[in-house]
Amino acid sequence: MDQTVNTKKLNGYTKKQAISTAFKIGFEAEKLKTNCAQATFHSISSVLGIRNPQIFKSLYSLAGGGASSTAGSCGAFSGALVAFGFFFGRTYEEWQDGKMGAKSGKLAKEFYEKFMQRFNTVVCMEIHKKLFERTFNFSNKKDMEEFEKLGGHAIKCPTVVGLSSAWAIEILWDYLPGDIDTSKVIDIKDVAF
Repeated sequence: MDQTVNTKKLNGYTKKQAISTAFKIGFEAEKLKTNCAQATFHSISSVLGIRNPQIFKSLYSLAGGGASSTAGSCGAFSGALVAFGFFFGRTYEEWQDGKMGAKSGKLAKEFYEKFMQRFNTVVCMEIHKKLFERTFNFSNKKDMEEFEKLGGHAIKCPTVVGLSSAWAIEILWDYLPGDIDTSKVIDIKDVAF
């Protein structure tokens, strides 16, 4: 019976600490700053210590199911998928050469399965139905007021972001090298995996 203990750390975090921290950062980011896609990406990149301001900025339009429509993918789902691509996606050069097999696809599938197990959907409005027993039109002021009144940014969506962030760290953990400190790194291109 193997009794070795996994002592791998990333930025000083054990796996358990990283997952817990990702949940907390994601929850607070969504609660205080909103935008589920940005909050999720912020949480994941904060725990891993690698940020990309251009990607973060690009995520803004994915909030509320994309264009605040609630009709598309949950921003917490999309933000995590973007993080997988950020770390392990196909490069532009690989795309031009027609190469396949980016690791991010495998990670995204595993994440999708976790999301489906919990919510049975990745669609923003369908998640709202589960959380609130109704949907919202974010373009409608009364709907937004009701969303907030029912805890939309106080507990409901922050919990989804927290879970999404934690699951993403759990999935990424085994694919990232251990015992590194990336906390001073600005962009992924500065780290060799």
